[in-house]
Amino acid sequence: MRELALIFDFGNVFAFFSYSRACESIGAPLGKTGDQILEQLAAQGLNAWIRLYETGKMSSDEFMTHVAEASGSTLSLAELRDAWRDIFWLNEPVVELVANLDAQGYSLVLGSNTNELHAESFRVTYAEALLPFRELVLSYQVGHMKPDGRFYLACAHAAGRNPSACVFIDDLPANVQGAIGAGLQGVHYQNDEQLVTDLRRLGIDV
Repeated sequence: MRELALIFDFGNVFAFFSYSRACESIGAPLGKTGDQILEQLAAQGLNAWIRLYETGKMSSDEFMTHVAEASGSTLSLAELRDAWRDIFWLNEPVVELVANLDAQGYSLVLGSNTNELHAESFRVTYAEALLPFRELVLSYQVGHMKPDGRFYLACAHAAGRNPSACVFIDDLPANVQGAIGAGLQGVHYQNDEQLVTDLRRLGIDV
């Protein structure tokens, strides 16, 4: 077993996402673009709802009711839930990298700020790609989200390592700094080539 464990963020590292993609489906019956719906939701409190939802303090039905009311959606609750799930697509080079690291004996964990609907979706849709991860640490389940130090410690525990033996990979600098503040090592993901370079600098066999 390798000494270092690697913890990968999901959104915009392992897979890409766009809320506008979901909002396109919500806006189409209203004659609005996805960007227009997203702007409308943001003005009425979307970020605050997401924070509550992704720390397990708001249910899926409560969240989707907020979205329905704020957008003026004519979709059913079931249709809204389906639309909100459909925001992801895999980052294939990182998926391949994760599979290779697994084959070389590294302990791998996924650590994501996410919610029930999104997790239910990506765990099924990308089940095969997620197989290398020994654990999925999801904010809505642990009750804390990045950059809260407790989230990173939950990831280190899931990896079976002391924090100092964990490398957290995230696309947001604030989340990388949060990991470092919690005693982990951090890598800011910007592109695939840079990620490989940074991991090699840490002595990881990529």
